[in-house]
Parts: sequence; structure tokens; C-alpha cells
Amino acid sequence: MPTPVAGAEISRLLTDPLVDDSDGPGQIEALLAEAPRIRDVARQTALTERFLAPALAGLEALFQALRAEVDASLQVQQPSVAGKPYPLGQCMRITTAVQRRLGAVDAAGLSPQAARGHRALTVFARAGGTIHRAWGDLRGEYFQNALLIGALYVDVANDTVVPTKPKVEIRPFAQAGFSPIADHRHYGRIAERYWGDRIFPNHLLPALAPYLPLIQLGPTGRVSLGPTTSYMLGLTLSGRFAPSEEALNAPPLPGALFGALAAALNGRGWTLPQDALEGRAEALAACERYRAEGRHHSMTSLGRALLAANKANGRLLALTIADGDGDAAAGRLAPWSRNGPTPIHRLSPSPT
Repeated sequence: MPTPVAGAEISRLLTDPLVDDSDGPGQIEALLAEAPRIRDVARQTALTERFLAPALAGLEALFQALRAEVDASLQVQQPSVAGKPYPLGQCMRITTAVQRRLGAVDAAGLSPQAARGHRALTVFARAGGTIHRAWGDLRGEYFQNALLIGALYVDVANDTVVPTKPKVEIRPFAQAGFSPIADHRHYGRIAERYWGDRIFPNHLLPALAPYLPLIQLGPTGRVSLGPTTSYMLGLTLSGRFAPSEEALNAPPLPGALFGALAAALNGRGWTLPQDALEGRAEALAACERYRAEGRHHSMTSLGRALLAANKANGRLLALTIADGDGDAAAGRLAPWSRNGPTPIHRLSPSPT
């Protein structure tokens, strides 16, 4: 159960002096490294055409073999997520496991076809080819984790949404429709389509809002502050809190929702605004203040914010916001309708 230290952590965001975060910019770049982009496109394309294109069948055999290996352990460790059987909903877990296993392949145990793919990949890497995991928007439909290998898009968890699909898909990155998340509206649009979430501005905890500007209401009524993905945090910091400011510059959080969430945190050491209108003003002011203080360069402040957010989410996740009679004190709201509160990503078009 969260203790009053959570409120103290939020207060420190406003009052504690910054420490020397001399490597802050470098760490922010590391957060953004998950963006689905090919670095040095000309070189990676040339290396891909030279070493990998002639061995595509072998590469597919290699990743099929690695996927079979990780499936054997992952399915036992976590046979289901949110009531869905493995591999549904386990894209990142599978992709990360395959990436890790790729660095420890015993070539002697591979089939001839897979061994050919492994040899091609090894020569490619030695020549300067890149291999990294990326996260982003896949064709406007999903949040996707995939491997980018040179100029190839390699999805080693292709069956985690539709289980009848092949486990592995390899295609040119340029044809994959895999793009970076541009802003919080873009994030909200995919979250609603993919997860069934409703996305609202964080006018509840203004001191955290510059880092976590959204409140995510899931289809089962679960609530959390977010987004907490590495890339989205990097986007916020690299943008000097402007991405959060844009998201927070929205109509106030609906009163019934604000009341239900505030009741869950009340008396737990949190300093809460009187209402969503006050919370909106304080959240926007916090963005300006943190920017002036240079906190977008500080990984220390980010760490404090995430610690506090984790404690807040511990309380909020114990609450269920469900369709019903609108009794906010009981944690219930009237059904969301087309005429109801406007999710944040619908307020204006995303930048092109």
C-alpha cells in the first residue's frame, strides 16, 4: 500500500535542487533508441543487399528455430496474459527473448538452412550491419515490437495478435508500415484502437503531469498514469516537456472521473488540486516551471517522478471505473458515449 512518502516524492520534483546530470542528454538519446528508424540508410541497405538478401530463406529458418527455443520456456513461465493464452499479448517478451538468444546461438545445433542464415547474419554484423529492437506504430493499428536488421523488418512475434499468422515475418523495412509515435495524440489513437483504452489528460497529479501527461482508462475499468514506455519518456524529455504540454492543454478531466480517482488517492500523502480545472492550470504551469529549471535534462528528476507514479498507480489500479449509474464515490461512471467526454487524441489532428 502506498505511504505518504509518495506525496513527498512529488513535492521534491518542485523543490529539490538538480544534481549534476552530465550524462542526461546521452541517456535521453538511449530512451529514443527504440524508434523504428534505420540509421545510415544507404550503408545498411547496401550491407543488407550484399549479405542478407541472398540468404532470406536461411534467416527465416534461423528465427523460426530461435522462436521455437524461446517458446518452450516462455509458455511455461507465463501461459497467459490478461486471460489470453500464449503467445497472445506477449510481443515484447518474445522479441526480447529472441534478441537475447540470438547472441548465444550454438551454430552446431542448427539445421543446414538455419546455419546458412546465421553465417550470413554474422558476416553482416562484422561488416557493420546493425541489429536492434524497435517499438512504434505498425500500420496505424498496433503498438509493435520488432527487430530491425540492416534494412529489414523482422517480426519474430507475428502471431501475438492473430495466432493463426506465421510466427516470423521478414520484409523490407520500407514496406513494413512501421513508424515512430509522433506525440501523445498519436499514442492515444493507437491505444484506443489496439487496447480499447480511453485516454484523458492528467489533471489529477499536476506535479507528475509533465512526465506522465495521460490517464489511461482500460476496457476493464483499470486506470493508470502514463505512458511509461522508454520511447515516450524520451520523446517528452527531448521535447522539453512540450509534448506533455500539448496533451495537457485539453478540456479538464471529466468531473466524475476526477472525483473517483481523487478519492482513491485522498489521505495517502498526495497533494491534489481542488478540481480538474485547477489541476489543468497547475499541470501546464508545472511544464513551464520544469522546463525553466532544466529538468528535461535530469534523469534524477525522471527517476523520482517514476517512483511517485508507481506508487500512485498502485492505488489507482485497485480502483475499477465501470459503466453504471455515475456514482463517482463508488468508482463508477456513466457509459462513455460519442456525446461523452472527448478523449485527448480527438481534440485536434496530429501534426503531419
